[in-house]
Order: sequence, then C-alpha cells, then structure tokens
Amino acid sequence: MKSAHPVLKIAAPFVVLAATWAADRALSAGYSAVTGKKPPNVDDRAVSFARALTWTLATATTAAVIQLVIYRAASKGIPDDES
Repeated sequence: MKSAHPVLKIAAPFVVLAATWAADRALSAGYSAVTGKKPPNVDDRAVSFARALTWTLATATTAAVIQLVIYRAASKGIPDDES
C-alpha cells in the first residue's frame, strides 16, 4: 500500500484549491467569451434550474478531475511499502 509523504499530504489540498480556483476563473471567462453573458449565479432564483444545474455539473466535474489528477500526481513515484 502506498503512503504519501507528509509534506505531499499537507501541500496537495492547497494545490487542489488553487488549481480549482484558476479553473473556475477560466471556465467563467470561457463562458463569457462564448455567450457574451456572465456565468449563471446558481443562488439566483431567476436563473432556470436547468441552467444552474448544467453550470454546477460543469464546475463540479472540472473540480473533481483536477483533484484526481493532482492527488494521483502527488502519489506518483512513491514506492510501495515492502511488507
């Protein structure tokens, strides 16, 4: 079983947070560039449920993929424990 170095365990969540924030900004900018409108505010009741759900799925999926990639990269190269 692999066990990540303690520094990686501490640093990885902060890297995920920063990467997710950057991806959210990029998604928002891309949405604005394509549609000419601001991304939907999911808290706004005037925004249709379908639009809010679509935006939520897009951002949540992106965040999950970023998390997966960063945690996998952080654990790469860690030797298997020899038991």
